[in-house]
Amino acid sequence: MKKEKLFDYKDRKYNVVAYDTDWQKKFLNEAQTIGKIFGSDVQIEHIGSTSVPGMNGKPCIDILVISKDLKIVKEHISDMENVGYSYRGVFVSKDALLFTKIKNNAVEENVHFLPEGHPHIKEMLSLRDYLRNNPDEVSQYSELKKTLNEKYPNDYAQYRKEKDEYMKNLKDRVKKA
Repeated sequence: MKKEKLFDYKDRKYNVVAYDTDWQKKFLNEAQTIGKIFGSDVQIEHIGSTSVPGMNGKPCIDILVISKDLKIVKEHISDMENVGYSYRGVFVSKDALLFTKIKNNAVEENVHFLPEGHPHIKEMLSLRDYLRNNPDEVSQYSELKKTLNEKYPNDYAQYRKEKDEYMKNLKDRVKKA
């Protein structure tokens, strides 16, 4: 079982691009692979910018996998590694696990495993669904990401800092919706 340290934001390559219809196909392919490993023990959801039609974003497929028990996930670490994922361990909170696929220091897929009932699940799915149903919000958020990428093309940490400030307000709007 190999656990790698996540690289520092200062070294992280990123690019914000226009929505790509292939993102849905990539998600479905990854979901099928993950589904073969875990079977009916998990629920697999497409989250993040690539899950919202019309949304600009980093070309990284974010996947949420809801598991009945994270012990099941730990039993399949080597299976995930065999299909190209690196195990990153605990991420976001003590009861969340992360796997990634990285090529040339750029993240191509993030797979977040959370146990059923975890409060972050509702937040992620509500945000995705809100954006899918609010094209004006998608336009505004897309423009922000594009602007920040142009302003900080080699400084992912600063990009994240300003984007996270926007996201805090967006999450507040989602809660009120």
